[in-house]
Amino acid sequence: MIRYGTSQERKQALGELVRFPKENAAELYVLVGEQLKTEKDMGMKIVLLKTVGDLNLKENHETIILLFEDPNEDVNKQAVTSAKKMKLAEATNPLLEKVKKEDFTKNSNSLSLYISSLAELPEGKIAAPYLETKFREKFNNADIRGQIALYFGTVLYQDAESALLEVAFDDIQPTTLRCYSMNTLGKLKSEAAKPKLYELLDSLKKTSGKLDAKKAQSLKIYAIGALVTMGDKEVFQELNEFARDDDSMVRLRAIEFMGNLRDPKALELLEYKRDRDPSPKVQKAAKKAIDMINGKDNSSDDDKTTEDKPEEEPK
Repeated sequence: MIRYGTSQERKQALGELVRFPKENAAELYVLVGEQLKTEKDMGMKIVLLKTVGDLNLKENHETIILLFEDPNEDVNKQAVTSAKKMKLAEATNPLLEKVKKEDFTKNSNSLSLYISSLAELPEGKIAAPYLETKFREKFNNADIRGQIALYFGTVLYQDAESALLEVAFDDIQPTTLRCYSMNTLGKLKSEAAKPKLYELLDSLKKTSGKLDAKKAQSLKIYAIGALVTMGDKEVFQELNEFARDDDSMVRLRAIEFMGNLRDPKALELLEYKRDRDPSPKVQKAAKKAIDMINGKDNSSDDDKTTEDKPEEEPK
């Protein structure tokens, strides 16, 4: 079927191959690699690339890297996605060279993918100085700069701290970009960011009801999240206050952070939230946080918080 079937049959066979016993699949894996080299159909190329990535067939790294430059954007995006999934060390430099050809002044799903992939590839930190330059250029697209901020957090690039501080606490900057910058400052354990984060939270309390609700919500969540990530001991009082916020999403995130901190001092408030909060989602989060503090957490990956993904940026 892989060699001679219709496109639909071949796609079906490749889907089954992922579940096929590995000890009996060596010849089939070789065949998939051969097909990837010669395939002309765009849809089949994408399925073959995905299969190679799912099966971690690293022996095909040269073909995958060549397809970074495929004229079809969907094909080269899948090639990069497969390289990211397989953590191909050989792909790091070619991908950086590809990134250098991109236009950073425009929002691009492809460029966002390339940057996030560099963060996951071995030696992906080599791109950091180049991306720092692009991050500091304020005329570049804010969404792309936000993706670079997340990249700094993944590779733990300390040299970006000053640039991140400048963006995170600048009221003129787009909210999502500020949130991503705060997220990374938390991961970098930035001591310089701590007082600024508390100043921001204090300012948000004083201007409650005056700021756009979506903007205030995101800033609150990410400022607290950064302090939690830093392991700051004083953040508990902030969590207590924001667990009583009128915005249910702010309460939800504050309670999730309490669970992550696993501090027994939070149990009384969490029990109240579990039983009486007006939001069912907050009640569920409080129950989970209590279980975490009591060492009974059985959550799946699907239940984890998504603090790296802020709410849609306010217009």
